[in-house]
Amino acid sequence: MKSARSAFTLVELLVVIAIIGVLISLLLPAVQQAREAARRMQCTNNLKQLTLAMHNYESTYKQFPQPAGDSLYGYSTQAKLLPFIEQGNLSDLIDYSQPLLSGVANDPDLNPALVNVVRQPLSVLQCPSDPGNPLSTEKGNVWAGGNYMANAGPGNGMSYCSRSDTDGLFWRGSNTKFRDVTDGTSNTIAFAETLYGLRGDDTADLVDYRTQIMRVSGGGPCSAPAESLVTRSATRYEGRRAGQWIRNITYQTLINAFFPPNAKTPDVSHHGEAISGARSQHPGGANVSLCDGSVRFVTETIDLATWRNLHNRHDGQVLTGFSQ
Repeated sequence: MKSARSAFTLVELLVVIAIIGVLISLLLPAVQQAREAARRMQCTNNLKQLTLAMHNYESTYKQFPQPAGDSLYGYSTQAKLLPFIEQGNLSDLIDYSQPLLSGVANDPDLNPALVNVVRQPLSVLQCPSDPGNPLSTEKGNVWAGGNYMANAGPGNGMSYCSRSDTDGLFWRGSNTKFRDVTDGTSNTIAFAETLYGLRGDDTADLVDYRTQIMRVSGGGPCSAPAESLVTRSATRYEGRRAGQWIRNITYQTLINAFFPPNAKTPDVSHHGEAISGARSQHPGGANVSLCDGSVRFVTETIDLATWRNLHNRHDGQVLTGFSQ
């Protein structure tokens, strides 16, 4: 007699496939959370490295690395930190006594000697959670950007203007030192993260408030308070934010606290000055480093006054319990 051959029926096979599908659906969020936790840890490590580099710079030069003071087209704080973030070879290619850009003020050309420098992406300046493009193109040159911005003050009133003391740590020509942080190094932000711009062509209408800057016009630079600028109509929207780590221009390397983290409105730019806020892809908030070298995750729901106080180095506010 022939024995009957055992096998899965079609129904049994479909049940097994369904069970596997359920298990995958349960496992996938856990895998994604684990990956985000790893990315967030790398992001915090990068911020810590930058802040420790700031400490070493101040110890060496007796002041924080100041953005260039002569024009909007000089070198950034991040560029001055290169030797202290294991990028001495790249720093050796830069003659800081020569301009980054030159030519017509409103349409400058890149110094030809720096073409290969400005295109170098640096992993210590990049948050792995940001899926955006770190590279941008301007007048045929490729530039590399970074996610970590230096504290340029609370941003309200005229403190967004990088041409004078912003009450933060960095502005054009600043020479602040640790002794100037009278609120204490554990109460003052050094660096915060933001998102890369949308890149591509400018648009007449807003496409993505997280990755575009709203350009406004009217009056000269630093002629109106931030509260007025944010109410103006946009002349266009562009995605240039965080696209040039080497360049001393607010929306490329500086940040302020007019908006809370992950604000639901775009940053605002006026004659090169910007109301530029902290933004991230981390759920619920953004990472910042404090002047003491610690890194905190600040939630989107932080009290706005507290957030601005954290960007003010000398307002007399001692803050606790502001982050998770």
